[in-house]
Amino acid sequence: MNFIKDILLIDFETTDIDPEKAQPLQLAGVLLDKTSLQEKDSFSSFIKQDLKGANPIALKVNGITEEVLRSAPTQNEVIDSFIKKFGKDVLLASWVQYLDRAMLYKMIKTANIDVTSYDYYHYLDLWPVGYIYLIKQGYTGGIRSEEMFEALGMPARGTHDALNDCRITADILRKIVNE
Repeated sequence: MNFIKDILLIDFETTDIDPEKAQPLQLAGVLLDKTSLQEKDSFSSFIKQDLKGANPIALKVNGITEEVLRSAPTQNEVIDSFIKKFGKDVLLASWVQYLDRAMLYKMIKTANIDVTSYDYYHYLDLWPVGYIYLIKQGYTGGIRSEEMFEALGMPARGTHDALNDCRITADILRKIVNE
């Protein structure tokens, strides 16, 4: 299979699951070759944020603490580094686009970068692809990531890490495309 562009898988860890309330705490990306789907490059950075208004459930899931964020770069520094590393001529993708896409665009807009410089109309959301794949295999389990990852043969995650989640998503994409 030959995608039109290299695929940039992104993932965020945040202060909340609601994009309107959430602030990004960690941004990661894994760039996959458009033909082989092999990892070409990766990026991961924590983002300096105040956790006072953070949802305790979100912090329990990602395990991110004030101590971890104390020496982290600012949101604008992280998005600048991310864009310098990967450029904008990529096909953006994530496991569930709802939060990840909103966080990416929030960071881009906050940094006064033109959001239309990305091909923001074409975005590969891999959760529905994975779900359809599993249904075709006779899957009758739930729709939560952990259940689906297990059914797809992925290891349990424990606390979430954005880079690890990108790599799991890459493994799932390769599994689906190559079978």
